Amino acid sequence: MTQHLGRTALSHRVFTGLQSRRLGSLIAELAEAWMAAEEGRLHERRGRSRLRAAGAGPNHQLVFTDRVIATLVVLRFQLPHAALALLYGVDRSTIAMPLWPAHLPTTPNP
Repeated sequence: MTQHLGRTALSHRVFTGLQSRRLGSLIAELAEAWMAAEEGRLHERRGRSRLRAAGAGPNHQLVFTDRVIATLVVLRFQLPHAALALLYGVDRSTIAMPLWPAHLPTTPNP
């Protein structure tokens, strides 16, 4: 199963517990804050600003949308990470990475 087929099947309401419109709204709501937090984490790790344009580095094995869907499926069904990794065609450790690091606030600041 390709990653696209994994996303298509797992984004169904049966797996996420959300209607597709609500899932899209949730992803849109979380994306900006997550991307800002991720950029801040990378900046801290590098110790400087980017040298290349955003998107010029290695590709993520799971894009943000897939990470949200995987998180919802794990929370809803307590599906083992190894099973979810098989559906997405990635290593178990990729699924086990948290969507939202514990040291970051859970809601964006107004």
